[in-house]
Amino acid sequence: MATNLGIVIGHVVIAMPIVFVILLTTFRGHDWALDHAAGTLGANRVQVLRRITLPSVKNGLIAGFVIGFLTSFEELTVALFIGGGIKTTLPKQLWTDILLQVTPTLAAASTVVLCVVSLLFLVL
Repeated sequence: MATNLGIVIGHVVIAMPIVFVILLTTFRGHDWALDHAAGTLGANRVQVLRRITLPSVKNGLIAGFVIGFLTSFEELTVALFIGGGIKTTLPKQLWTDILLQVTPTLAAASTVVLCVVSLLFLVL
Protein backbone atom coordinates (compact mmCIF):
# COMPACT_ATOMS: atom_id res chain seq x y z
CA MET A 1 0.00 0.00 0.00
CA ALA A 2 1.74 3.10 -1.22
CA THR A 3 0.15 5.72 1.02
CA ASN A 4 1.49 8.86 2.61
CA LEU A 5 0.37 7.59 6.02
CA GLY A 6 2.37 4.40 5.52
CA ILE A 7 5.50 6.37 4.69
CA VAL A 8 5.00 8.64 7.71
CA ILE A 9 4.53 5.63 10.00
CA GLY A 10 7.63 4.01 8.51
CA HIS A 11 9.72 7.11 9.16
CA VAL A 12 8.40 7.39 12.72
CA VAL A 13 9.19 3.74 13.42
CA ILE A 14 12.75 4.18 12.13
CA ALA A 15 13.46 7.45 13.99
CA MET A 16 11.60 6.79 17.25
CA PRO A 17 14.18 4.52 18.95
CA ILE A 18 16.99 7.01 18.36
CA VAL A 19 14.92 9.92 19.65
CA PHE A 20 13.76 7.82 22.61
CA VAL A 21 17.33 7.05 23.69
CA ILE A 22 18.30 10.73 23.48
CA LEU A 23 15.25 11.84 25.47
CA LEU A 24 15.68 9.06 28.03
CA THR A 25 19.24 10.18 28.67
CA THR A 26 18.11 13.79 28.88
CA PHE A 27 15.36 13.11 31.41
CA ARG A 28 17.65 10.88 33.49
CA GLY A 29 20.02 13.82 33.84
CA HIS A 30 17.27 16.19 34.97
CA ASP A 31 17.15 16.92 38.70
CA TRP A 32 13.54 16.14 39.59
CA ALA A 33 14.06 17.57 43.07
CA LEU A 34 13.97 21.03 41.47
CA ASP A 35 10.45 20.34 40.20
CA HIS A 36 9.35 19.18 43.64
CA ALA A 37 10.95 22.22 45.28
CA ALA A 38 9.19 24.59 42.88
CA GLY A 39 5.88 22.86 43.59
CA THR A 40 6.49 23.14 47.32
CA LEU A 41 7.16 26.86 46.92
CA GLY A 42 3.78 27.40 45.26
CA ALA A 43 4.30 26.91 41.51
CA ASN A 44 1.56 25.01 39.71
CA ARG A 45 2.34 22.20 37.24
CA VAL A 46 2.35 24.46 34.17
CA GLN A 47 4.73 26.92 35.81
CA VAL A 48 7.03 24.10 36.89
CA LEU A 49 7.03 22.70 33.36
CA ARG A 50 7.60 26.09 31.73
CA ARG A 51 10.15 27.56 34.12
CA ILE A 52 12.03 24.56 35.52
CA THR A 53 11.68 21.39 33.44
CA LEU A 54 11.72 22.73 29.86
CA PRO A 55 14.76 25.00 30.29
CA SER A 56 16.61 22.11 31.92
CA VAL A 57 15.87 19.59 29.14
CA LYS A 58 15.75 22.05 26.22
CA ASN A 59 19.06 20.98 24.68
CA GLY A 60 18.13 17.30 24.79
CA LEU A 61 14.76 18.01 23.19
CA ILE A 62 16.43 19.98 20.40
CA ALA A 63 19.03 17.25 19.89
CA GLY A 64 16.32 14.57 19.75
CA PHE A 65 14.33 16.58 17.21
CA VAL A 66 17.33 17.27 14.98
CA ILE A 67 18.63 13.69 15.07
CA GLY A 68 15.13 12.30 14.44
CA PHE A 69 14.64 14.72 11.56
CA LEU A 70 17.99 13.83 10.00
CA THR A 71 17.31 10.12 10.40
CA SER A 72 13.97 10.49 8.66
CA PHE A 73 15.28 12.99 6.09
CA GLU A 74 17.87 10.59 4.73
CA GLU A 75 15.82 7.40 4.91
CA LEU A 76 15.59 5.79 1.48
CA THR A 77 14.43 2.27 2.31
CA VAL A 78 11.06 3.37 3.68
CA ALA A 79 10.24 5.22 0.47
CA LEU A 80 11.38 2.30 -1.67
CA PHE A 81 9.62 -0.51 0.19
CA ILE A 82 6.56 1.10 1.75
CA GLY A 83 6.10 3.64 -1.02
CA GLY A 84 6.24 0.83 -3.54
CA GLY A 85 8.07 3.02 -6.03
CA ILE A 86 4.94 5.11 -6.50
CA LYS A 87 5.39 7.76 -3.80
CA THR A 88 8.37 10.05 -4.19
CA THR A 89 10.44 11.53 -1.39
CA LEU A 90 13.61 13.55 -1.85
CA PRO A 91 15.99 10.62 -1.16
CA LYS A 92 14.00 8.39 -3.52
CA GLN A 93 14.06 11.04 -6.24
CA LEU A 94 17.82 11.44 -5.82
CA TRP A 95 18.22 7.65 -5.99
CA THR A 96 16.14 7.47 -9.17
CA ASP A 97 18.10 10.32 -10.77
CA ILE A 98 21.40 8.59 -9.94
CA LEU A 99 20.21 5.38 -11.61
CA LEU A 100 18.63 6.96 -14.69
CA GLN A 101 20.54 10.13 -15.46
CA VAL A 102 23.14 12.37 -13.93
CA THR A 103 22.08 15.99 -14.26
CA PRO A 104 23.18 19.31 -12.79
CA THR A 105 19.89 19.33 -10.84
CA LEU A 106 20.98 16.15 -9.07
CA ALA A 107 24.32 17.70 -8.14
CA ALA A 108 22.63 20.87 -6.87
CA ALA A 109 20.06 18.94 -4.81
CA SER A 110 22.79 16.74 -3.35
CA THR A 111 24.81 19.81 -2.41
CA VAL A 112 21.80 21.39 -0.70
CA VAL A 113 21.09 18.18 1.22
CA LEU A 114 24.74 17.95 2.27
CA CYS A 115 24.74 21.58 3.42
CA VAL A 116 21.49 21.17 5.41
CA VAL A 117 22.73 18.03 7.13
CA SER A 118 26.14 19.55 7.89
CA LEU A 119 24.55 22.72 9.23
CA LEU A 120 22.22 20.79 11.52
CA PHE A 121 25.12 18.73 12.87
CA LEU A 122 27.10 21.91 13.48
CA VAL A 123 24.12 23.38 15.35
CA LEU A 124 24.12 20.33 17.61
